[in-house]
Amino acid sequence: MQKSLYIHIPFCIKKCRYCDFVSYTGLRYMETGYADALLEEMKLYRGQCLRTVYMGGGTPTCLDPTLLSGIFDGINQCFDTKGCTEISIEANPGTLSEQMLSSLKKSGVNRLSIGLQSWNPEELELLGRIHGREEFIQNYEKAREMGFDNINIDLIFGIPGQTLNSWSRTLQAVADMAPQHISCYSLQIEESTGFHRMLAQGKLPQPDPDLDRDMYHYAVEFLADKGYKRYEISNFALEGRECVHNLAYWNNQPYIGIGAAAHSFSDGIRKWNTSDIFRYCSLIKEGRPPVEGREPFSIENGMFETIFLKLRTRWGINYRQFEERFGTDIRLLYKEQLERLEDDGLIQTGQEGFVLTSKGIDLSNTVFVQFLI
Repeated sequence: MQKSLYIHIPFCIKKCRYCDFVSYTGLRYMETGYADALLEEMKLYRGQCLRTVYMGGGTPTCLDPTLLSGIFDGINQCFDTKGCTEISIEANPGTLSEQMLSSLKKSGVNRLSIGLQSWNPEELELLGRIHGREEFIQNYEKAREMGFDNINIDLIFGIPGQTLNSWSRTLQAVADMAPQHISCYSLQIEESTGFHRMLAQGKLPQPDPDLDRDMYHYAVEFLADKGYKRYEISNFALEGRECVHNLAYWNNQPYIGIGAAAHSFSDGIRKWNTSDIFRYCSLIKEGRPPVEGREPFSIENGMFETIFLKLRTRWGINYRQFEERFGTDIRLLYKEQLERLEDDGLIQTGQEGFVLTSKGIDLSNTVFVQFLI
């Protein structure tokens, strides 16, 4: 069976104020050792067939191009990549030099996910980004010239002080550049972030949930007019340009996670690596798996996760597929919940299945908890 491979690169030049991902600054001296550890961990999965590869972080493109090239070489040596259709990497515009792009192209990368976040210089500065708008434009155009024809651009809305007009300018500018894919994420202020500390100190305005929803609805309508179909709550793509790797997650298909904090799901087991980069490298050096925890994938967890993940997509839940996988009719198992959610206008049912309505998307967490048994 083909699997998806995720590789976590936890290094950053600077920690953005909104970021709560496992990432480190000031540890550039560990990059070579960490890359070596990744190659060793890959050997634990030698020979497995891959459908997609996704390298995220952190900032993968802050590594030296030769290190990245070595990691991709390791993937080809350890895994069967003949059927691999999509190789993605996350990139910060401030780290996309011509040398980097050339190296990525030679390594077989065929999809870039570039974190722009905003078109507004003041918003970029507030977010703590290391790049400006002009740098993004130059590197995006350079990537196009070098033949990258599958590019995603990440955007954030709900930034403190951001207005609907500012958000609309960001969307217009990005759509004019015609990427194949656009991701729009609502800013969530998490405890471990710089924004959380600023909010507690009164240095940021309180988030406005109504404005947040206005921005989201505007994005949905605007991007639809530009040909970008929403296929997941936060993701929009031109026809046929959905992210194949992320679809594997949303369809609960098996994946392998390599690196600190990476998660894996395969053969009915979910497991995750230590998020401590020092411990990760130490365990690998000792010849021990860097796994911090594991749990069996129970039928109950499987059903909930399938509902939670698939309802995020435009395809929603298919009755037949659900019954084939779990041996039960979801219409009988959750009869009361489905009737209540439909009466409240949160889901739309049909002959083949059900999907979230626009109202249901806005209140998605309310919908999801209905299926916790």
